[in-house]
Amino acid sequence: MSDGVIIVGAGHAAGQAVASLRSEGYEGPITVIGDEPYVPYQRPPLSKKFLAGEIDIDRVYFKPPDFYDKSQAEMLLGRKVVEVERPKKLVHLDDGSTRGYDKLILATGSRVRELNIPGFDLDGVFYLRTIEDVEAIQGKFNEGGKMVVVGGGYIGLEVAAVAAQRGIDVTVLEMAPRVLARVVDPILSKFYTKAHREAGVKIETGVTVSGFEGSDGKIERIDCGDGKTFDADFAIVGVGIIPNVELADEAGLKVENGIVVDELCRTEDPDIYAIGDCTNHPNPILG
Repeated sequence: MSDGVIIVGAGHAAGQAVASLRSEGYEGPITVIGDEPYVPYQRPPLSKKFLAGEIDIDRVYFKPPDFYDKSQAEMLLGRKVVEVERPKKLVHLDDGSTRGYDKLILATGSRVRELNIPGFDLDGVFYLRTIEDVEAIQGKFNEGGKMVVVGGGYIGLEVAAVAAQRGIDVTVLEMAPRVLARVVDPILSKFYTKAHREAGVKIETGVTVSGFEGSDGKIERIDCGDGKTFDADFAIVGVGIIPNVELADEAGLKVENGIVVDELCRTEDPDIYAIGDCTNHPNPILG
């Protein structure tokens, strides 16, 4: 019997892989292994309508949960692959078990970039990447108070907008001279700054966060390199993501700011593919 396809990771890319394999006529076994307890879901709504409480979790899922049963895809959720043994075409799981594969798809995604500064582990310092993160932040919204957002990118501004709608006192701190500096031109930065300020969000640019301060293990303020301080009952950090490449790297696959793949998502191993945020794709313009 064929070992079939194993997909490591259970995010949006994994859900699409299952759908595409079946729609293109693949009839063999499919196993999805993910460390979160949820079927694949979309992350973009997390910082918008889901955070605002305007949609429930069913609207966040990539496909309805029963899609995977109907697609005859085995879902191993809350489990983690800790090693890929390429010579034997095996994956090792965190419970000590192994699974064989004919083809392996790495859809390991990315994780938040954490600030390694004093006070980073204080209660009240949050990141937003998962459903659990959103639920924790919503709990703080219900308490009210002052929120500081570190990072003026898309995530930071989206969270700030939702919080302002909830009546939270919001300040955004951005290191660059303007918000969204890495992704839009100055005209659009000015537009988003104006829109957020009109909604009640305070925006400070050109400031570097140097540490979180607090007492009894809870955040109380944020310190900046120029001596400024900002009171905070809680803080959201949104300073980028890091591709999860460790599994591929330890397996000896080529990694350069992502798992290196060709235009068909193939790695240098003919039996291993990689998709989604964890990859580094060829670009016809940038190379």
